[in-house]
Amino acid sequence: MEKFMLIIREDLEKMAKLTSEQRFSCVPMMLEWVDSLIASGNYLVGEPLAITGRYVSKDQILSDGPFIESREGISGYEIIRAENLDQAAAIAQTCPLVQRGLAVREVRPLVTAFAVYNDQH
Repeated sequence: MEKFMLIIREDLEKMAKLTSEQRFSCVPMMLEWVDSLIASGNYLVGEPLAITGRYVSKDQILSDGPFIESREGISGYEIIRAENLDQAAAIAQTCPLVQRGLAVREVRPLVTAFAVYNDQH
């Protein structure tokens, strides 16, 4: 099985309009979903991300927060195991946030640095 990152992308304008109660109402459903992925052997790790952060370059801090210039933000991730990209995408589609139209998931295969290096040399 391969490893995939499921990146949670949410509309920040919509999120800003939600009350804390509305925003966290999906937590029980998300915990059930994660439990189902654990039971199936697909789940490895995942965490929500704080809204605060920094964009940095070699010489400066480019912005005070990761979402200041964007409408869409990354609010969390999971790393799962799946047979292939199609299965990983199907798993991502079962996410309660996706099912309710509150978020989309970007599904990306993880590639080890050693594999990339060995392929190039």
